[in-house]
Amino acid sequence: MTTTPLHEMSQLNSKLDELARLTESEYETSKTVILFQYFDKIYTLCYGTPNFQTLIDTLIQREYAKFCSAIFKRIYMDVFKSQDRWHITYYLVHSLWNYTDKTNAMCTAIVNAQLIPMFTFNLNHDNYLNNFSANDAIKKLFDMIVSILHNIAQVPELTSELRRHQCLEILNKLIQKIGLHNVFLKGISYLTLAYIIREDERTTYLTNSNESIPYLVDLLNKAVNSPDRRSNGLEARELCKGLSKLSVANDNKYKIYIESKLLDSLLNMLEQHSSSQEQISACTLIWNLAFDQNVRKIYSEHKQLNQILTNIAQTSSNDELRRSASGCLCTLMGGPKPPAKASSAPPENKRVMISYNHDVKHLSKQIKDHLAADGYDVWIDLERMHGNLLDSMSDAIETSSILLICLTEKYKDSPSCRLECEYAYQQKKHIIPLLLQPNYKPDGWLGIIVGSKIYINYAKKSFDAAYSETLGELQALQNRVNTKSTISPPKKLAPPPEPPRPLSTATIAAAANETITTRATPPPNAIVHLMSQFRMDNVSAPMPITSATLEKMTPKETHNFLIENGLENFLPIFIDMDGIKLMKLFEIKNKAPQFYYMLIKDKWDQMNQEAKDQSYSRKLPTSMAQFLQLTVILDKLADRFSSK
Repeated sequence: MTTTPLHEMSQLNSKLDELARLTESEYETSKTVILFQYFDKIYTLCYGTPNFQTLIDTLIQREYAKFCSAIFKRIYMDVFKSQDRWHITYYLVHSLWNYTDKTNAMCTAIVNAQLIPMFTFNLNHDNYLNNFSANDAIKKLFDMIVSILHNIAQVPELTSELRRHQCLEILNKLIQKIGLHNVFLKGISYLTLAYIIREDERTTYLTNSNESIPYLVDLLNKAVNSPDRRSNGLEARELCKGLSKLSVANDNKYKIYIESKLLDSLLNMLEQHSSSQEQISACTLIWNLAFDQNVRKIYSEHKQLNQILTNIAQTSSNDELRRSASGCLCTLMGGPKPPAKASSAPPENKRVMISYNHDVKHLSKQIKDHLAADGYDVWIDLERMHGNLLDSMSDAIETSSILLICLTEKYKDSPSCRLECEYAYQQKKHIIPLLLQPNYKPDGWLGIIVGSKIYINYAKKSFDAAYSETLGELQALQNRVNTKSTISPPKKLAPPPEPPRPLSTATIAAAANETITTRATPPPNAIVHLMSQFRMDNVSAPMPITSATLEKMTPKETHNFLIENGLENFLPIFIDMDGIKLMKLFEIKNKAPQFYYMLIKDKWDQMNQEAKDQSYSRKLPTSMAQFLQLTVILDKLADRFSSK
């Protein structure tokens, strides 16, 4: 008679009791083999039934991962020593592979049970690596372990543990040594690295990145053209998610886009209607790629792509899919359009927008509820998803004076959050960063926008303490907005304060003088636009500035470097600037000069406003001539960086 899931579920607690009663002398016996066979089998029997969530909840509550750790600790250093050892290892690890694929809680439990160092020990075992191609059992062991690491890597809060146990180095070693012998293992290793590598580490830890992207795109193409939507065991959806994670880095967007098979694969995914999750993953990848202006131009002119996205946005019954398609279309059209005239809004100093990713939905709502109780009018899409969401979002930004950004890694990965955040930045809204994920430091596009702002750390402090800081920062911004005065532009250039370096070339001096003296009220960003249109003539060829040099510089060393290069009078602009941030600034200058000058101008204005509010003891530079001096020196440094 076939065993039913209900019958198996009735035995679950008794089997867990048996597991808990095992003595160390029984750890390597057939009794333990049979127990782990049960825990592996019950997953298959219960998956897709109403009992499945009960199974997961029970295993978490009864600390299944801790039992696994205690037993595996006895055998992990030589899992092939006996047949019983290998069978225990197989069923134990296979069950954890299954359970981590379906619940983040089991991923966390495995990390807490200290199983990661035992897994990485096996992946780094020289004997296993040397005999990998000739031993199917070793291949299976590696496939299972790396799959567990891949599942854990998709939980941002856990990636630091993978990094701590040298997973970056070990996975790269696997790809190099045995990638030729196992397509699945090579693909899943690349996908895992995509989730745990920081943007500033790509050249260090993904040395073969020029191979990884074509490799994953090729697997994706094979998957979408197979009946089961898989290629060598890897689903089209998870391959697309990995590419989407890689595409968050600006440097990778064009590398992914130019792969010839990519667009055909994405169109295939969008047009098939059996899996909305597969369609969402395709939309998300397209959306991330569209933040590159070159990709955006080409995709915006692709009639078939735009027609499919429009049809999904108008007809899909899946809210997340419809939202993703609408976001793609909005970004392809260049983002939300600013209003022709200012919207009628509540008093500016009481209107706040909270921008967040749904991984921190509950904490974001808690912040919103407290702000509302303190008299703020708060917009958060948690409650206002009626009508056109993108229109609601842009209207909320336009009518708010302050944006609270809930910083998490998933926020950075989300194209929806990027669209919100960049639009708020373009609209010159005050931004207050709230750090909601432990041990997270924003980098890439998000790091650029939040810059050197001080985060309010909800991940480290109690809610009451962090909220009190948030309230204090809001009130400080209100005072600043209420007391801010309009400053008329000077009618002639003020003399610069004894510059350590020459002020500017003749070309810049003439252009600056024309801009300042011929316009009584220059249009917004006029000087920014002017300066992005020309470059200085290089009058000398000083030593280049390399990324390797900048990456090692502490904030103090960076400040000394800036002083040595004539920027002593402008140090308040570079508070908390380290070598990596300076390198990112130079990269922006060389790739997007208008955005770069806008950043510098914003920092300049902020420095001078804060100088007024706080009554600095020494006089800070304020004239347009001094602003030009700042940009000229930075331009020279950026040119040296680009010539590396």
